[in-house]
Amino acid sequence: MGLTTFDMPRIDRVVQGPGAVHAIGEELRRRGLSRAYLVTGRSVGSSAHFRDLVDELGDSVAGVYDRVLAHNPVDRVVELIGEARTSGADVLIAVGGGSPIDAAKLAALGVAHGITTTAGLAEFAVVFEYPDTVRIRPLDTAPLPTFAVPTTLSAAEWDGFCGSVDHARDTKDLTAYLELTPQVVFLDPEFAAHTPRDLWAQTGVRALDHAIEIGYAKNAHPFFSALTTGALRLLAANLPRSVKDPQDLDAALNCQIAAWMSIIGVHNVSLGLSHAIGHQLGALGIPHGVTSCIMLPHVMRFLEPVTKDAQARMATTLVEAGVAGPGEPAADAMDRLLDDLGVPRRVSDFDIPKEKIPVVAASSMGDIVVRESPRPVDEATITRLLETVW
Repeated sequence: MGLTTFDMPRIDRVVQGPGAVHAIGEELRRRGLSRAYLVTGRSVGSSAHFRDLVDELGDSVAGVYDRVLAHNPVDRVVELIGEARTSGADVLIAVGGGSPIDAAKLAALGVAHGITTTAGLAEFAVVFEYPDTVRIRPLDTAPLPTFAVPTTLSAAEWDGFCGSVDHARDTKDLTAYLELTPQVVFLDPEFAAHTPRDLWAQTGVRALDHAIEIGYAKNAHPFFSALTTGALRLLAANLPRSVKDPQDLDAALNCQIAAWMSIIGVHNVSLGLSHAIGHQLGALGIPHGVTSCIMLPHVMRFLEPVTKDAQARMATTLVEAGVAGPGEPAADAMDRLLDDLGVPRRVSDFDIPKEKIPVVAASSMGDIVVRESPRPVDEATITRLLETVW
C-alpha cells in the first residue's frame, strides 16, 4: 500500500433551498466584493427570473455577459475575458449550466493572467499523451473568485475543471486548476424549475455518468465511492419525478445534492472513458449532457468484465431506488431508465457524418480522463464503441 494524497474540494459555502439566490447579495457584502460580473447564456439571460436577479443585486452588478455558447468556443471565451476585464469585476457569478459555469472559471483565470488571445488561453490547457504523460502550466497568480448558481445538473460548480472547444481542430480542451473551483454555490430548486425539462433530464444523466465512472474508476476510493453510491440512489429515485414535475422542489433539490455528491471527489478519482469520448463528441456540437445519454450504457458493458463487482453494487442500488429488477445488470437498467427519460440515444440524431469517427477516436485518446479507464483502450476500441452508437 503506497502513500496517497488528496486535494480536498475548495468550495467555501453552499446555500441550498428555495430562494437561495436571494442570499447572493449578502454573500458579496460579507466578502467585501462590490463589482460582480454575471455570466450566462442567451436562454437564461433573456428570462424574467434572471432579470429579476440582476435588478435585486442592483449597483453591485458591474456587467452581464449573456452570450455564452455550448461547450465554450475559444474565441467567445476570449471575448468574455476582455469584457469582464473592462468591467473592473472583482468576482464572477455564473448563472446557468455547465457552459456558463466553465466560462466563468476560464474568465476568472483569463482576467487574472491577462489573457487576450485564443493562443494565450491554450497555454493553460492540459496537455495529455496516453497513457500517463500530463503537462499543466503553473498559475502565475490567483484567479478572480467565482460564485455559481447552477440551473442544470451538469455539476460544473463543484470542481476546478473547465472545457473549451477549438473548432479549427474539432477538439475540446480541458483546463484544470483547483483554484478555479467556485467559492460559493447556490442550490435553488425554485430558480432551476425554469430549466427546460429535456435539458434537466440530459444533465441528470450526466450526473449519473459522474457517479458511475468515479464509482468504478481504476483508482476508486471508498470515501468517494460511498458518495457516488448515494448519488446514484438519489438520482435514480428523484430524477424521473423532477423531470415530470418541475414544481416538485424536494425532488429537484435531491437531484442537485446528488449531482454534488456525484463529482465532489473528481480531483482525486477521475472520470473515465464515457467522459473522454463525450468531451470530443461535444466538440462536434452534441450537447454536454446528451453525450452521456449516448455513451454511458455502452461503456458500462465494455468495462463490465473488469468492473464486475462495482457494477453489481450499482445494480443493487438501482433496485433499491426502484428502477431495476432483481438480478438485472446495471447497464440494462441504465438503458431502460434513459429510455424512460426520453433522452437522445444516438449520434445520428445530430446530423454528424460518420466520417467524423476517426477524429473523435483520436481526440478521445488525447483527453486526460481516458487514462483512468479501468480497461486499456486504443483508437480502434473507441472507434468500435462509436460505431455502435452512431
